[in-house]
Amino acid sequence: MISKSKLFKLSSAACIIALLSTAYAKSEPCFPYIPAPLDESTMVAPAKTLNPNPKTYILPATPATSQWGVFNSAQAPVLTINAGDTVVVETMAASDNQVVPGTTIQQVIDMKNAAPERGPHTVTGPIFINGAEPGDVLQIHFNKIVPRPYASNDSVPGKGLFPELTPNGQIKYFYLDVKNKSMQFAPGIVVPLAPFPGVIAVARAEPGIYDSIPPGRFGGNMDLREMVEGTTLYLPVFMKGALLWTGDSHAGQGNGEIDLTAIETAFEEFNITVDVIKQEQPLTWPRVETPTAWISVGYDKDLNTAFDIVREETIKLIIEKRHVSRVEAEKVMYSSWNCPIAEVVNGVQGIYYVLPKKPGTPAFPLPNADNAESFVTVAKDADLEQAMKKASMAMINKVSKTKSMTVVDAYVLASLTMDCRIATYYGSGDKEVHCMTAKNLWVNSK
Repeated sequence: MISKSKLFKLSSAACIIALLSTAYAKSEPCFPYIPAPLDESTMVAPAKTLNPNPKTYILPATPATSQWGVFNSAQAPVLTINAGDTVVVETMAASDNQVVPGTTIQQVIDMKNAAPERGPHTVTGPIFINGAEPGDVLQIHFNKIVPRPYASNDSVPGKGLFPELTPNGQIKYFYLDVKNKSMQFAPGIVVPLAPFPGVIAVARAEPGIYDSIPPGRFGGNMDLREMVEGTTLYLPVFMKGALLWTGDSHAGQGNGEIDLTAIETAFEEFNITVDVIKQEQPLTWPRVETPTAWISVGYDKDLNTAFDIVREETIKLIIEKRHVSRVEAEKVMYSSWNCPIAEVVNGVQGIYYVLPKKPGTPAFPLPNADNAESFVTVAKDADLEQAMKKASMAMINKVSKTKSMTVVDAYVLASLTMDCRIATYYGSGDKEVHCMTAKNLWVNSK
């Protein structure tokens, strides 16, 4: 048995070995040893002007600034900033930067089994924001996102929307053409990149150590692909200083993330500016602002309940932004309907609604059959999760048959690129899911 005191003194490499050993399986969690407090004065980048405020900080991803698979509100902040400051954050790949080319799916499974109580994500943080108090809103603008030049996608046994398709698990690695924002999935199949943070979170209201997998009101593992460079995320603050983490860095993802993971990478640069908003009415769920739209979210273990949450959050958002009655807000929601499914694989599942800033914008068009741009599948069911499963499996089978791909490859490609959205729903009857896969992914198609 390895003692807790000895684990804290292990190097990062030795800690990994301990994690995978039989002796470790029943011992205490292993965290990297921090040799000394960080000197924050060395983390400040030179100011662009003679006025040093606000400051720009550099936050590298190291054993001293990151954690594997947990959010721990008792963790000492790795950086303290003021509202309006910018932080250039570096992130690691999954499992303490171990899921990189050369790592096998069995090694990934072994790492997961060694510590099943925590997630695979490596998160950089926490960052303490001076002046952030419970009830405030943290405004995080994404200035710049630069991923590493490689990524992975994996499914572990028993996980994903269709675990029966990968009973032994699978893992694939990809080269990312960062300059041209593209990735070759296979010969003749090129996927466009749209980097975003899969995980970005503040501390929950209840102190403690929490698994990084389930998302919630605090943000976390939202897997919301609209949060790309140039967008702004708003998170409710539950604890003094907010405590901000990020990780699970993605180079792209399909709506649904059905095989469990996305285009999983790490960020060389996740450049964010953080502000604190004081307001009388606390934010109940995260919101996202893009140049052209506002986004509301809903997350729950039951996808149907998540759908109920996002519709209620959307009505509240419309009332706030358009200054209309609830009845008018519902009319706006239906007339501009655009409701994608974020993910269905994190235990807590997510849906979001895209509200155009421009009044009168029509609903997102949902085709019912294949067209020149997309392969299309549609399914209905009283249970939204079943509708999602039916539409997704139909897409996997269609792409596999039409493009002579293995079912597993079609499954992985769908997780990275498929776009699944819910048709307009008035509160009764079957729920309908439309899934679309762009035909231009096949660059050599005639």
